[in-house]
Amino acid sequence: MAVCAIGSTTLRADVDADGHLDEIRGLNREGAGSVVFRRGAHRTTVGMGDARGFWQKLRGAPKEDMATRGTFGDFDGDGYLDLALFYSQRDEGDSVRDSMLVHEVRYGPLARDLSSDRTGTIRMGQSAFVYGVWVTDADHDGRAELQVLQSAGDGMAARHVGRRSGGGISVSNREADSYAGADWPEAELGRLDFRACAAR
Repeated sequence: MAVCAIGSTTLRADVDADGHLDEIRGLNREGAGSVVFRRGAHRTTVGMGDARGFWQKLRGAPKEDMATRGTFGDFDGDGYLDLALFYSQRDEGDSVRDSMLVHEVRYGPLARDLSSDRTGTIRMGQSAFVYGVWVTDADHDGRAELQVLQSAGDGMAARHVGRRSGGGISVSNREADSYAGADWPEAELGRLDFRACAAR
Protein backbone atom coordinates (compact mmCIF):
# COMPACT_ATOMS: atom_id res chain seq x y z
CA MET A 1 0.00 0.00 0.00
CA ALA A 2 1.37 3.38 -0.98
CA VAL A 3 1.76 5.80 1.91
CA CYS A 4 3.02 9.32 1.31
CA ALA A 5 3.31 12.63 3.15
CA ILE A 6 1.66 15.95 2.33
CA GLY A 7 3.55 18.71 4.07
CA SER A 8 4.70 18.07 7.63
CA THR A 9 1.55 16.80 9.36
CA THR A 10 -0.56 14.85 6.83
CA LEU A 11 -0.33 11.35 5.36
CA ARG A 12 -2.25 9.96 2.41
CA ALA A 13 -3.02 6.20 2.35
CA ASP A 14 -5.86 3.74 1.81
CA VAL A 15 -6.42 3.12 5.54
CA ASP A 16 -9.52 0.90 5.15
CA ALA A 17 -8.42 -0.86 1.92
CA ASP A 18 -11.52 0.18 -0.03
CA GLY A 19 -9.56 1.46 -3.01
CA HIS A 20 -9.94 5.16 -2.07
CA LEU A 21 -7.09 7.23 -0.65
CA ASP A 22 -7.76 8.61 2.82
CA GLU A 23 -5.93 11.37 4.71
CA ILE A 24 -4.43 11.21 8.18
CA ARG A 25 -4.31 14.82 9.37
CA GLY A 26 -2.72 16.63 12.27
CA LEU A 27 -0.01 14.06 12.95
CA ASN A 28 2.63 15.48 15.26
CA ARG A 29 4.53 14.58 18.40
CA GLU A 30 1.35 14.54 20.48
CA GLY A 31 -0.34 11.88 18.34
CA ALA A 32 -3.75 13.57 18.44
CA GLY A 33 -4.62 13.60 14.73
CA SER A 34 -7.65 12.40 12.78
CA VAL A 35 -8.43 10.32 9.69
CA VAL A 36 -10.58 11.62 6.85
CA PHE A 37 -12.04 8.61 5.05
CA ARG A 38 -12.96 9.29 1.43
CA ARG A 39 -15.50 7.48 -0.68
CA GLY A 40 -16.31 9.47 -3.80
CA ALA A 41 -17.59 12.88 -2.69
CA HIS A 42 -18.42 11.58 0.80
CA ARG A 43 -16.05 12.35 3.71
CA THR A 44 -16.04 10.91 7.24
CA THR A 45 -13.65 12.26 9.90
CA VAL A 46 -12.62 10.10 12.87
CA GLY A 47 -10.42 11.57 15.61
CA MET A 48 -8.08 9.64 17.88
CA GLY A 49 -10.50 10.07 20.78
CA ASP A 50 -13.25 8.52 18.66
CA ALA A 51 -11.10 5.42 18.13
CA ARG A 52 -11.65 4.23 21.70
CA GLY A 53 -14.34 1.57 21.98
CA PHE A 54 -17.48 1.84 24.10
CA TRP A 55 -16.05 0.02 27.13
CA GLN A 56 -12.77 1.91 26.92
CA LYS A 57 -14.67 5.22 26.99
CA LEU A 58 -16.86 4.01 29.85
CA ARG A 59 -13.86 2.97 31.96
CA GLY A 60 -12.27 6.37 31.52
CA ALA A 61 -15.40 8.42 32.23
CA PRO A 62 -14.90 8.69 36.04
CA LYS A 63 -11.27 9.77 35.67
CA GLU A 64 -10.03 13.31 35.14
CA ASP A 65 -7.30 14.53 32.80
CA MET A 66 -7.33 11.54 30.47
CA ALA A 67 -5.84 11.91 26.98
CA THR A 68 -5.83 9.74 23.86
CA ARG A 69 -2.68 9.42 21.78
CA GLY A 70 -2.20 7.45 18.59
CA THR A 71 0.04 7.05 15.58
CA PHE A 72 0.09 5.05 12.36
CA GLY A 73 2.80 2.79 11.00
CA ASP A 74 3.23 -0.65 9.48
CA PHE A 75 4.37 -2.54 12.56
CA ASP A 76 4.02 -6.06 11.12
CA GLY A 77 5.37 -5.34 7.63
CA ASP A 78 2.29 -6.51 5.72
CA GLY A 79 1.84 -3.28 3.75
CA TYR A 80 -1.17 -1.95 5.68
CA LEU A 81 -1.08 0.92 8.15
CA ASP A 82 -1.63 -0.13 11.76
CA LEU A 83 -2.75 2.08 14.65
CA ALA A 84 -0.93 2.26 18.00
CA LEU A 85 -3.40 3.68 20.52
CA PHE A 86 -2.94 4.90 24.11
CA TYR A 87 -5.36 6.33 26.67
CA SER A 88 -3.65 7.51 29.85
CA GLN A 89 -3.98 10.00 32.70
CA ARG A 90 -1.94 13.19 32.92
CA ASP A 91 0.40 13.78 35.86
CA GLU A 92 -0.87 15.54 38.96
CA GLY A 93 1.65 18.33 39.29
CA ASP A 94 5.05 16.63 39.23
CA SER A 95 3.62 13.33 40.48
CA VAL A 96 3.11 10.50 37.98
CA ARG A 97 -0.31 8.87 37.89
CA ASP A 98 -0.34 5.15 37.21
CA SER A 99 -3.41 4.92 34.98
CA MET A 100 -3.15 3.73 31.38
CA LEU A 101 -6.48 2.26 30.30
CA VAL A 102 -5.61 1.60 26.65
CA HIS A 103 -2.29 0.44 25.20
CA GLU A 104 -2.96 -1.58 22.07
CA VAL A 105 -2.06 -1.95 18.43
CA ARG A 106 -4.78 -2.43 15.81
CA TYR A 107 -3.53 -4.11 12.67
CA GLY A 108 -4.67 -2.86 9.27
CA PRO A 109 -6.61 -2.61 7.20
CA LEU A 110 -8.68 -0.63 9.69
CA ALA A 111 -12.45 -0.14 9.71
CA ARG A 112 -13.87 3.35 9.25
CA ASP A 113 -14.15 3.77 13.04
CA LEU A 114 -10.43 2.80 13.36
CA SER A 115 -11.29 -0.58 14.88
CA SER A 116 -9.77 -3.85 13.68
CA ASP A 117 -10.44 -7.56 13.89
CA ARG A 118 -6.74 -8.06 14.70
CA THR A 119 -5.38 -6.38 17.81
CA GLY A 120 -2.40 -6.85 20.06
CA THR A 121 -1.17 -5.47 23.37
CA ILE A 122 1.48 -2.79 23.57
CA ARG A 123 3.52 -4.07 26.50
CA MET A 124 4.75 -1.14 28.59
CA GLY A 125 7.20 -1.10 31.48
CA GLN A 126 5.07 1.44 33.34
CA SER A 127 1.61 2.99 33.10
CA ALA A 128 2.68 6.64 33.25
CA PHE A 129 1.13 9.33 31.04
CA VAL A 130 1.97 9.17 27.34
CA TYR A 131 2.75 12.67 26.09
CA GLY A 132 3.18 11.61 22.49
CA VAL A 133 3.87 8.81 20.02
CA TRP A 134 5.32 8.57 16.54
CA VAL A 135 6.95 6.01 14.27
CA THR A 136 10.30 5.52 12.60
CA ASP A 137 11.91 2.82 10.48
CA ALA A 138 15.53 3.32 11.41
CA ASP A 139 16.69 -0.08 10.15
CA HIS A 140 14.61 0.14 6.93
CA ASP A 141 13.20 -3.37 7.34
CA GLY A 142 9.64 -2.33 6.44
CA ARG A 143 8.41 -2.72 10.05
CA ALA A 144 7.92 0.50 11.98
CA GLU A 145 9.43 1.14 15.39
CA LEU A 146 7.11 2.81 17.91
CA GLN A 147 8.52 5.84 19.69
CA VAL A 148 6.77 6.61 22.99
CA LEU A 149 7.34 9.84 24.92
CA GLN A 150 6.24 9.04 28.46
CA SER A 151 6.22 10.89 31.77
CA ALA A 152 9.18 10.29 34.03
CA GLY A 153 7.89 12.58 36.81
CA ASP A 154 9.14 15.95 38.05
CA GLY A 155 8.44 17.59 34.69
CA MET A 156 10.63 15.11 32.83
CA ALA A 157 9.77 12.87 29.87
CA ALA A 158 11.56 9.78 28.59
CA ARG A 159 11.54 8.31 25.09
CA HIS A 160 11.14 4.54 24.85
CA VAL A 161 11.29 2.41 21.70
CA GLY A 162 8.87 -0.41 20.91
CA ARG A 163 9.08 -3.18 18.30
CA ARG A 164 6.70 -5.90 17.16
CA SER A 165 6.95 -8.98 19.34
CA GLY A 166 4.62 -11.91 20.04
CA GLY A 167 1.53 -10.56 18.29
CA GLY A 168 1.86 -7.10 19.84
CA ILE A 169 4.53 -4.50 20.50
CA SER A 170 7.07 -4.61 23.31
CA VAL A 171 8.31 -1.22 24.51
CA SER A 172 11.74 -1.23 26.11
CA ASN A 173 12.05 -0.22 29.76
CA ARG A 174 15.37 1.38 28.89
CA GLU A 175 15.20 5.11 28.21
CA ALA A 176 16.46 6.00 24.75
CA ASP A 177 16.48 9.70 25.73
CA SER A 178 15.14 11.90 28.50
CA TYR A 179 13.99 15.51 28.29
CA ALA A 180 13.00 18.42 30.45
CA GLY A 181 9.54 19.75 29.61
CA ALA A 182 10.71 22.59 27.40
CA ASP A 183 13.07 20.37 25.42
CA TRP A 184 10.67 17.66 24.21
CA PRO A 185 11.39 16.64 20.63
CA GLU A 186 9.05 17.45 17.75
CA ALA A 187 8.21 14.38 15.69
CA GLU A 188 7.33 15.78 12.31
CA LEU A 189 6.62 13.66 9.27
CA GLY A 190 10.19 14.09 8.07
CA ARG A 191 11.12 11.66 10.84
CA LEU A 192 8.45 9.13 9.86
CA ASP A 193 10.30 7.91 6.74
CA PHE A 194 7.35 8.39 4.39
CA ARG A 195 8.09 9.85 0.96
CA ALA A 196 6.41 13.03 -0.23
CA CYS A 197 3.23 12.61 -2.27
CA ALA A 198 3.55 13.35 -5.97
CA ALA A 199 1.91 16.56 -7.16
CA ARG A 200 -1.55 16.01 -8.65
